[in-house]
Amino acid sequence: MEEKELLPRLRELAERCRARSVPTATMFLTPREQAEAMAASLPVRPVFFGGYEQAERRCAVFLPDYLTPETMDPSLFLRAIHASAPFSSLTHRDFLGSIMALGIGRECVGDIVVRGEDCWFFVTPGIASHVLDSLIKVGRGGVSVEEIGFEQVPSFEEQLEPRSFTVQSLRLDAVLAGAFRISRSTCQELLDAGEVNLNHLPCLDRDAPVEPGDLLSLRHHGRARVLTADGRSKKGRIFVTVGIFK
Repeated sequence: MEEKELLPRLRELAERCRARSVPTATMFLTPREQAEAMAASLPVRPVFFGGYEQAERRCAVFLPDYLTPETMDPSLFLRAIHASAPFSSLTHRDFLGSIMALGIGRECVGDIVVRGEDCWFFVTPGIASHVLDSLIKVGRGGVSVEEIGFEQVPSFEEQLEPRSFTVQSLRLDAVLAGAFRISRSTCQELLDAGEVNLNHLPCLDRDAPVEPGDLLSLRHHGRARVLTADGRSKKGRIFVTVGIFK
C-alpha cells in the first residue's frame, strides 16, 4: 500500500475505533508500513499482531479502552493455517506462489514459515475458508491444510549467521561496511541512492547512530540485525557482532 493510501486508512480505522469503541485492523502490513504507522499521529495508538512473536508482516490493530493486546481475540483479524507436504522440499516461494494463484492479494497473507515438510502461514479471516478449500497442491505435490489455534504455532527463531568485526564508532556507514563486507565509499554511494533502510525506514544519513537490536537492510546485499556492540580493542575500536539473515 502506498503511503498516500496508508495514512488515510490508518486514520479512518483509528477514528472508527475511538468513536464506536470497537476494535479495527488493517490488512497485513510490511515492516516499513508498520514503522510508518508507529510514527503517524493517530487518535488511537496501534498495536501489531502477526500470529506469532517474531512475525514480520503484521496487522495494525486499534483497540478500544476496554481491550488490551492480552485480552483481544486475534482471530477477528487473522487466522493461522498449517500445511503439511510429506516427502517434499518446498520453499516460501512455492507456497506464496500457490496461494497467490488462488486469486488472493498479498496484503491478505502474512508470514509464511517453512520448516522441512511443514509450513505455517497467516491469512485474513475473509479468505481463510477459500484457502482451506482450494489449496490442495503446492509445487508438484499435494498438501493438506488445516486451521490451527495461535497457541499451536511454534516459536520461530530468526535464522542468522553471526559475523563479527570492529568499528571506530557506531555510525551507520561503519556498521554497514563491516556487516556486508563492503567499502565505506560503496556504503556512501548506496546511502545516497536510497538503498539503505534502518529499522525498515529509508536512511540517507551515514552518521546515524546504530545500536543492538537495530535492523539494517541493504538492497541487493541482504539484511542484518545488530546483536552486540560492546568491548574495545587495544586500539580503542568497538567490537560488533551482527546476524546476517539467511
